Amino acid sequence: MSGPDLVAPDLAGTPREPMTADQIRNYLGQRANHPYASKLLGFQLADFSIEERWLEADFHPTQQLANLRNSVQGGIVTAMLDEVMSLAVLVSERFMCGVPTLEIKTSFFAPLPVEPCRARGVATKIGGRVAFMEGTIWTPSGEIAARSSATCQVRRVKAAG
Repeated sequence: MSGPDLVAPDLAGTPREPMTADQIRNYLGQRANHPYASKLLGFQLADFSIEERWLEADFHPTQQLANLRNSVQGGIVTAMLDEVMSLAVLVSERFMCGVPTLEIKTSFFAPLPVEPCRARGVATKIGGRVAFMEGTIWTPSGEIAARSSATCQVRRVKAAG
Protein backbone atom coordinates (compact mmCIF):
# COMPACT_ATOMS: atom_id res chain seq x y z
CA MET A 1 0.00 0.00 0.00
CA SER A 2 1.89 2.99 -1.23
CA GLY A 3 1.85 5.62 -3.87
CA PRO A 4 -0.40 8.44 -4.96
CA ASP A 5 -3.46 6.18 -5.28
CA LEU A 6 -3.95 6.49 -1.51
CA VAL A 7 -4.19 10.27 -1.70
CA ALA A 8 -7.04 10.43 -4.23
CA PRO A 9 -7.99 6.88 -5.21
CA ASP A 10 -10.86 7.97 -7.46
CA LEU A 11 -8.46 10.00 -9.58
CA ALA A 12 -6.16 7.01 -9.97
CA GLY A 13 -9.17 4.96 -11.08
CA THR A 14 -8.12 1.87 -9.13
CA PRO A 15 -10.95 0.45 -7.02
CA ARG A 16 -9.76 -1.49 -3.97
CA GLU A 17 -11.00 -2.82 -0.70
CA PRO A 18 -11.42 -0.51 2.32
CA MET A 19 -8.28 -0.34 4.46
CA THR A 20 -8.30 -2.03 7.85
CA ALA A 21 -7.37 -0.12 11.02
CA ASP A 22 -3.96 -1.81 11.00
CA GLN A 23 -3.35 -0.86 7.37
CA ILE A 24 -4.36 2.73 8.10
CA ARG A 25 -2.10 2.87 11.15
CA ASN A 26 0.81 1.48 9.13
CA TYR A 27 0.27 3.90 6.23
CA LEU A 28 -0.16 6.98 8.41
CA GLY A 29 2.73 5.89 10.62
CA GLN A 30 4.98 6.16 7.57
CA ARG A 31 3.43 9.39 6.28
CA ALA A 32 6.12 11.59 7.85
CA ASN A 33 8.58 9.93 5.47
CA HIS A 34 6.53 10.71 2.36
CA PRO A 35 7.32 13.69 0.12
CA TYR A 36 4.01 15.38 0.94
CA ALA A 37 3.14 18.49 2.95
CA SER A 38 2.88 16.15 5.95
CA LYS A 39 6.65 15.90 6.01
CA LEU A 40 7.08 19.67 5.91
CA LEU A 41 4.64 20.07 8.80
CA GLY A 42 6.37 17.39 10.86
CA PHE A 43 3.28 15.13 10.95
CA GLN A 44 3.30 12.13 13.28
CA LEU A 45 0.19 10.03 13.85
CA ALA A 46 -0.93 9.90 17.50
CA ASP A 47 -4.22 7.96 17.30
CA PHE A 48 -7.54 7.69 15.46
CA SER A 49 -10.98 6.13 15.66
CA ILE A 50 -12.75 4.91 12.55
CA GLU A 51 -16.08 4.58 14.36
CA GLU A 52 -15.92 7.94 16.18
CA ARG A 53 -14.48 9.68 13.07
CA TRP A 54 -11.52 11.49 14.64
CA LEU A 55 -7.76 11.58 14.24
CA GLU A 56 -5.03 13.10 16.39
CA ALA A 57 -1.52 13.92 15.26
CA ASP A 58 1.57 15.52 16.67
CA PHE A 59 3.31 18.13 14.57
CA HIS A 60 6.97 19.06 14.84
CA PRO A 61 7.28 22.49 13.19
CA THR A 62 10.72 23.82 12.35
CA GLN A 63 12.01 27.38 12.52
CA GLN A 64 11.44 27.62 8.74
CA LEU A 65 7.69 27.68 9.50
CA ALA A 66 7.91 30.62 11.92
CA ASN A 67 6.60 34.14 11.43
CA LEU A 68 8.33 37.37 12.47
CA ARG A 69 7.09 36.89 16.06
CA ASN A 70 8.82 33.50 16.22
CA SER A 71 5.61 31.47 16.38
CA VAL A 72 4.21 29.15 13.70
CA GLN A 73 2.80 31.22 10.82
CA GLY A 74 -1.02 31.22 10.69
CA GLY A 75 -1.24 29.64 7.24
CA ILE A 76 0.93 26.78 8.46
CA VAL A 77 -1.32 26.34 11.52
CA THR A 78 -4.27 26.17 9.12
CA ALA A 79 -2.43 23.59 7.02
CA MET A 80 -1.88 21.44 10.13
CA LEU A 81 -5.59 21.65 10.94
CA ASP A 82 -6.52 20.88 7.32
CA GLU A 83 -4.29 17.80 7.51
CA VAL A 84 -5.95 16.31 10.62
CA MET A 85 -9.47 17.22 9.51
CA SER A 86 -9.04 15.71 6.05
CA LEU A 87 -7.41 12.62 7.48
CA ALA A 88 -10.32 12.21 9.91
CA VAL A 89 -12.64 11.89 6.90
CA LEU A 90 -10.24 9.57 5.05
CA VAL A 91 -9.89 7.33 8.10
CA SER A 92 -13.67 7.29 8.64
CA GLU A 93 -14.14 6.23 5.03
CA ARG A 94 -11.21 3.77 5.27
CA PHE A 95 -9.38 5.60 2.46
CA MET A 96 -12.07 4.76 -0.10
CA CYS A 97 -12.30 8.37 -1.26
CA GLY A 98 -10.36 11.53 -1.97
CA VAL A 99 -11.22 14.62 0.09
CA PRO A 100 -10.11 17.94 -1.45
CA THR A 101 -10.94 20.85 0.85
CA LEU A 102 -13.57 23.22 -0.54
CA GLU A 103 -13.63 25.82 2.22
CA ILE A 104 -11.83 26.36 5.52
CA LYS A 105 -12.14 28.90 8.33
CA THR A 106 -9.58 29.22 11.12
CA SER A 107 -9.90 31.22 14.32
CA PHE A 108 -6.70 31.96 16.24
CA PHE A 109 -6.62 32.18 20.04
CA ALA A 110 -2.94 32.01 21.02
CA PRO A 111 0.45 31.93 19.28
CA LEU A 112 1.66 28.43 18.47
CA PRO A 113 5.32 28.10 19.54
CA VAL A 114 7.78 26.45 17.17
CA GLU A 115 7.69 23.29 19.30
CA PRO A 116 5.97 19.91 19.10
CA CYS A 117 2.19 20.27 19.40
CA ARG A 118 -0.98 18.18 19.08
CA ALA A 119 -3.98 18.62 16.79
CA ARG A 120 -7.27 16.76 16.50
CA GLY A 121 -9.58 16.55 13.50
CA VAL A 122 -13.17 15.34 13.59
CA ALA A 123 -15.45 14.45 10.70
CA THR A 124 -18.71 15.86 12.04
CA LYS A 125 -20.86 14.81 9.07
CA ILE A 126 -20.06 12.79 5.96
CA GLY A 127 -22.58 12.90 3.17
CA GLY A 128 -22.66 11.52 -0.34
CA ARG A 129 -20.64 14.32 -1.91
CA VAL A 130 -19.44 16.60 0.90
CA ALA A 131 -18.19 16.26 4.46
CA PHE A 132 -18.00 18.72 7.32
CA MET A 133 -15.00 18.79 9.62
CA GLU A 134 -13.71 20.53 12.73
CA GLY A 135 -10.20 20.78 14.10
CA THR A 136 -8.33 22.04 17.16
CA ILE A 137 -4.62 22.57 17.71
CA TRP A 138 -3.05 23.05 21.12
CA THR A 139 0.15 24.72 22.27
CA PRO A 140 2.67 22.48 24.04
CA SER A 141 1.29 23.78 27.36
CA GLY A 142 -2.27 22.68 26.45
CA GLU A 143 -3.76 26.05 25.51
CA ILE A 144 -5.98 26.14 22.41
CA ALA A 145 -3.97 27.90 19.70
CA ALA A 146 -6.56 27.69 16.91
CA ARG A 147 -9.75 26.03 15.76
CA SER A 148 -10.97 25.37 12.23
CA SER A 149 -14.11 24.29 10.49
CA ALA A 150 -14.08 23.10 6.91
CA THR A 151 -16.01 21.48 4.12
CA CYS A 152 -14.49 18.99 1.72
CA GLN A 153 -15.64 17.21 -1.38
CA VAL A 154 -16.00 13.44 -1.00
CA ARG A 155 -14.72 11.72 -4.14
CA ARG A 156 -15.58 8.07 -3.70
CA VAL A 157 -13.83 5.22 -5.46
CA LYS A 158 -15.78 4.36 -8.56
CA ALA A 159 -16.95 0.83 -9.21
CA ALA A 160 -15.08 -1.26 -11.78
CA GLY A 161 -16.53 -1.42 -15.28
